[in-house]
Amino acid sequence: MMGILSSVMTPQEALKELKSLPGYGSIDFVKEVATDKPYQWELPPGITESQHHIVIVDMGLKYNIARILARFDCSVTVVPCTTPAPDILKLKPDGIVLSPGPGDTAILDYLTRTVKELVYQKPVMGICLGHQLIGRAFGAGTFKLKFGHRGGNHPVCDLATGRVNITTQNHGYAVDDDSLKGGLEVSQINLNDGTVEGFSHKELPLLSIQYHSEGAPGPQDNVYLFQRFLEMVR
Repeated sequence: MMGILSSVMTPQEALKELKSLPGYGSIDFVKEVATDKPYQWELPPGITESQHHIVIVDMGLKYNIARILARFDCSVTVVPCTTPAPDILKLKPDGIVLSPGPGDTAILDYLTRTVKELVYQKPVMGICLGHQLIGRAFGAGTFKLKFGHRGGNHPVCDLATGRVNITTQNHGYAVDDDSLKGGLEVSQINLNDGTVEGFSHKELPLLSIQYHSEGAPGPQDNVYLFQRFLEMVR
């Protein structure tokens, strides 16, 4: 839901101004927040050699994702959201992470095309917006949540283990579970409203979650998912 704050407008003037503005879902904010050139993330002190090379597609990257991967002995290259799949693959990644980001994936066709190519080439982990793009790459739809999921207190159940973790969330859209296809399977659900919080693939090395496993500043319940992803990479 959009809103407007004013100390000078009447409510009627504010409402008129609000109605004249473009809708949040019609703007590609990803290009506004992503890096405009590739860069290398520094390894932590004491780590001189990496085990794996991970490329992160920056769509609004939270730096703790790169920090965690570096902590697990990965060299990390971050590339702009507009980088074509062939250019990403030329970097010879062992795995690819699709970062979180703002907005509605329905208007991000250029990214959906990129993801379609990448998921068949390398192990892929999608987080938040990256998760929704994976869904769209396999033909699933997304929808706008009535209220959105915000804050660090959302219980998510892993369907394979029955374990419930508390997650950090910040999104206004979700993947439609009735539209999943192409080998995707729901792997995690939100216990508050039953929406999809993760899915896996029947054949491909793919890990996808709607919430923020990097949890900065917290909770830290879900850092294990990066280790699960790196097991796929290995």
